[in-house]
Amino acid sequence: MPGPFHDPMPRPPRSEPVVPEPGRLGDVDSAEVANLVKIAVWFAPACCIMLSMLWYFCFRNEWISGAVFGLLVLLNFPLAAVGVFVIHASVGGAASGLVRTIYSQGDLPPPRQYPRQETLIARGQYVEAAGYYRDHLVIEPHDNEARLRLAVLLETHLGDNPGAEALYREVRARAPAPREEVAAANGLIDLYRRTGQRGRLIGELARFAERYRGSTASAAARRELAELKRA
Repeated sequence: MPGPFHDPMPRPPRSEPVVPEPGRLGDVDSAEVANLVKIAVWFAPACCIMLSMLWYFCFRNEWISGAVFGLLVLLNFPLAAVGVFVIHASVGGAASGLVRTIYSQGDLPPPRQYPRQETLIARGQYVEAAGYYRDHLVIEPHDNEARLRLAVLLETHLGDNPGAEALYREVRARAPAPREEVAAANGLIDLYRRTGQRGRLIGELARFAERYRGSTASAAARRELAELKRA
C-alpha cells in the first residue's frame, strides 16, 4: 500500500531533507565542474589583467623594482586561481543554504500529520480520504500541507490530473513555505512530464531553474530544458 505521503517526483522522500532532484535533474559532480569552469573563464583573465595593471602602475611610479614587478606578475596566476576557488566555494555555500531552507533542514517542525486520511489511504479508500482532505481545507484553507497531500492523492490514485494541477497552483498562490513551494513546483513538473504537456513542462522547468538559480537542481533543470528544446 502507498505510504502516508510522498512528493510526486522520483526523488528521496520528504523525511530526508536533501538537495531537490526532480526526475532526471541530477549529476551533481558535472554541475560543480561546470560552475568552476565558468568562474575560471570569466574571473581569472580579468583578475590577471587588473593585477598586472596595478603592478605596472607601482613600477612606473618607482614604488617597486623591476625584479619585484616581474615576481608579482608571475604571482598573478596563483592569486587568480585562489580567487576562483574562493568564489566557487562562496557560491556553492549560498546555494546549499537555499536548499536547506527550502527543505526546512534544522530544528523546524516536521510536516503535519493527518491520521484519519492516512488510515483511509492505507485501506485503499481513496475517495473517502480525498473527501476528508477537502473538509479539512474548508476549516483550514491556509493548510498548504493538506493541499499538497490531496493533490498527490488525486494524481496518483484517483486519476484527477486537472484537480491535482489546480491544487499545486493554489499552493503557489497561498504564500507557501519554502518547502511547500518547491514541492508544488516539483509536482507540476512531474505531472506535465507524465501527461506529455511539453509546453507547460518547458515553462515550469524554466521557472524552476530561474527561481532556484545557483543550486545543482537549477542547473539540472536547465539541462533538461535544453534537451526538450532540442527534441
